[in-house]
Amino acid sequence: MLTEQPLSDHFRGFAAVAERDGGRTYPAICRGVADDDEVLSILDRASPPQRRPLILLAAVHFLLLSGVEHPLAAHYDTVAAVRGHSDPSPADPDPTAAFTDFCRAHRTAVEELVATRTTQTNEVGRCTGLLPGLCHVARSYGADVPLSLLDLGTSAGLNLLFDDYAYTYRSAGDGTTLRAGEPGSSVALECEARDDLTLLPALAPLHVAERVGLDLSPIDPRADDEALWLQACQWPDNPVRFGRLRAALANVRASDHPPRLERGDMVVDLARVADSIPGTNPLVVFHSWVAAYLDEAEQRALADAVRSLDGVRPVHHLYCESPFETPGLPTPPSPVRREGPDLATTLVHLGPGGAAAQRLADTHPHGYWIRWWPTSG
Repeated sequence: MLTEQPLSDHFRGFAAVAERDGGRTYPAICRGVADDDEVLSILDRASPPQRRPLILLAAVHFLLLSGVEHPLAAHYDTVAAVRGHSDPSPADPDPTAAFTDFCRAHRTAVEELVATRTTQTNEVGRCTGLLPGLCHVARSYGADVPLSLLDLGTSAGLNLLFDDYAYTYRSAGDGTTLRAGEPGSSVALECEARDDLTLLPALAPLHVAERVGLDLSPIDPRADDEALWLQACQWPDNPVRFGRLRAALANVRASDHPPRLERGDMVVDLARVADSIPGTNPLVVFHSWVAAYLDEAEQRALADAVRSLDGVRPVHHLYCESPFETPGLPTPPSPVRREGPDLATTLVHLGPGGAAAQRLADTHPHGYWIRWWPTSG
């Protein structure tokens, strides 16, 4: 967790990450306001873990999605999608001036959101790593043994319904494909498999007994305001990703097996929530891109807390986090030499009985690609 950095550095760093991922709007905005003290001072109202670019960007996005009229809307493809029309192209292709004007015009509303909301990126694309990770765990038990799932930092619990989604893994080498999940699902996830597709574990249907999520501020997907906030945490110029989230929200609203969401701290309340999950079948505690919001000592405490659950039932710890931002987690080093910070997220498995951490794969932060390591088996 890098909150010690100046905010201006956070904004420039986020611009680089978003741009590398194909973004246009947020990189321009973040670079444009990185030295604007008036805009950055809005984040003085945020709690320290939330003093990052995305909470400010999401607050503005939320107000636009809610119907606030402003020329900035013309820069946001997602707003046009929600409103059901195409806004005229903005006269100035750089959104910075419109963004800063919006922040000045609606500062009170933006500050209120920054002070009361938390970043919620329930990225269903990360299920492209979760599915093979869970299949890796399940094959130790056989098809008749159900898994119980506990998702930390669950947001709206959308990743707990991973088996409702359709998956296409495409080999980066020869273009061959592997399909899994629920055919014809409205939530269709595509993932480039780097190296050989056959390295992935068999992606067979899984038997899930319980689906439980734990979050400091869980999102109720059936509440329109909360679902809209979740959408606002998406980037405004990626309508495919935005549409996929909307489809996942519609799916959970119609689900006959919705997850149970619990409010609480992922370390302090972990044992309480785990104890509320019935049975002695294997429990998989998993999380993705949430431990970065903890400091290093808290990350170590999280790993210890999961390990301490092992006893009455076998407990597996499966996480997909950025090693660069989670030095307190027991992530093994990369099997290949890397230059500079490791910016990919890493899928790691710690089995029951004190088993050593195993680096299963490296993945794109939003699940667009996966590289399964041969030693994972």
